[in-house]
Amino acid sequence: RSRSAVRGQHIGHVTMARNIALGLLVVAALPLFAAGDGASAGGRNVAVPLEAVEASIEQFQALFERAKAERLREIEAARTQGSEQRAALQQELGRLREAAVALQQPGAESEGRRLSSTDAAAHAATLADLASATDHIWLLLCGALVMFMQAGFAMVEAGCCREKNVQNIMLKNLVDVCVGTMCWWAWGWSAAYGIADGENSAFANNHQTFGMGFTSATKDGIFTPSNAMLGWFFQWAFCSAAATIVSGGVAERVQFPGYLIFTVIMTSWIYPIVVHWTWGYGWLSGGDDYQINTTGFMDFAGSGIVHMCGGV
Repeated sequence: RSRSAVRGQHIGHVTMARNIALGLLVVAALPLFAAGDGASAGGRNVAVPLEAVEASIEQFQALFERAKAERLREIEAARTQGSEQRAALQQELGRLREAAVALQQPGAESEGRRLSSTDAAAHAATLADLASATDHIWLLLCGALVMFMQAGFAMVEAGCCREKNVQNIMLKNLVDVCVGTMCWWAWGWSAAYGIADGENSAFANNHQTFGMGFTSATKDGIFTPSNAMLGWFFQWAFCSAAATIVSGGVAERVQFPGYLIFTVIMTSWIYPIVVHWTWGYGWLSGGDDYQINTTGFMDFAGSGIVHMCGGV
């Protein structure tokens, strides 16, 4: 505690002890004065025993001095404790300053720094694993949100058509997900992003068909997955959304068999080819590969690739 705080506490204790002593003195003297008044009222003059009053005063003065001495001892003990703590903190501060000076000297490396440099590779690997897990969780969440657009399109289309066609609209949206998933797995992903050994075509690719090439296995049978699985799931959600856009445009205008054929063509050929030309580093992506221009096609969150493709 600061010196001013200790001094203020000392003054407060002394004042409190003095007030208590004076109050007790007044309480002890009241019966004496009351007895004197009663004697006068009875017709007799009785002198107040001053010796008793003086004895009471001396007694309370002694009590006051004793309380004052106790408070002074407590304050002194607090000051001593504060001085010891201050000395310990100054000693620790001096040690830290010496360590900082030693670290700043050229060629001098502390043991703590040697330990941190030894564990740097382990820390880097841990951070890399954490970054990869965070990316996977984020893309899975975003893919699930895009997939739920199927339910949103179904509600919008069911509310905009006649009652007798609601079941047909719901079935079309369900077919978009089921048939679109099979077509994207069999051929759509291959045409859009199926790159093997760094080979990338300007028009369309033909690798990783039917889910092949997503993992690699050693002779011991240990499989090593790749990020292609995560990309497959995320891009599949957009493929299904592009096909569902068409179901709203042709609501109450196309029979179910015809729409089923269109869904197969849309999710296995039309949308994958458009994606490869733009997002899949095809001939519209630009850059140094195909020299159409340095900028290439630029899309904002699928506004052209997904929504324009589905609408047209």
